[in-house]
Amino acid sequence: MKLGAGAQAAGFRHLHFDSIGSTNIEALQRGQDRLWVTAGEQVSGKGRRGRPWSSPRGNLYASLLLVDPAEPRRAADLCFVAALALSDAVIATAPRAAVGLALKWPNDVLIGGAKLAGILVEGAHAGGVFSAVIGCGVNIASHPEGTPYPATHLAASDAAINVETFFAALTDGFARRLEQWQRGAGFAAIREAWLQRAAGLGRRIVVRLPSGDIDGVFEALDAEGVLILRDDAGARREVSAGEIFFPGLFPNSSDS
Repeated sequence: MKLGAGAQAAGFRHLHFDSIGSTNIEALQRGQDRLWVTAGEQVSGKGRRGRPWSSPRGNLYASLLLVDPAEPRRAADLCFVAALALSDAVIATAPRAAVGLALKWPNDVLIGGAKLAGILVEGAHAGGVFSAVIGCGVNIASHPEGTPYPATHLAASDAAINVETFFAALTDGFARRLEQWQRGAGFAAIREAWLQRAAGLGRRIVVRLPSGDIDGVFEALDAEGVLILRDDAGARREVSAGEIFFPGLFPNSSDS
């Protein structure tokens, strides 16, 4: 597995492991800026909120460490940067799958309404320096069954795709999107590009919060990436965290 030519030229590095506990943890422990860590399998992979992430062989498990990427308050931007880089890689390597491509706020990539990839951004401080690690799990050869949200994999649409090809495209996509982001100064452009691929924009969605569900029309993202919802009473609701669902948006999906 190798970096793409653009990523190599931009100074990114890469370590690959046959099997590992967690690529995010390994990258943080290494502490090297612009270091990609990949693994053939993870035995302790996790997603948002500590949920286990199924990590069988044949799929991509990759983490990118960025040392002092921006002010810590801008770390959440990296979910949107990563989503764009992942979707760029899908478009470049699996054009048939890309027909159904959409980005689910805040950190998933969908194909036909089913989850293809997830993103986990974690931050750490060492020696007074902030670092962020961006973990990406991409279903290439298979996907888990019986998940709360429907899932899919790339080879279901583009049988010729493999982990090596996708990873090279992903690293090049990250190099481009991080340059566009400009340590947070370019988030407006990232936000606009993300919205062009957003699932459910302008449609009714349901947001699942610990306090209960709220629903309304997904109107926009604000300058910090917060989701703006307009409820039935016309009130503007700001959602900074939550699980979103799209009733009736994807007819072939069980997400309703």
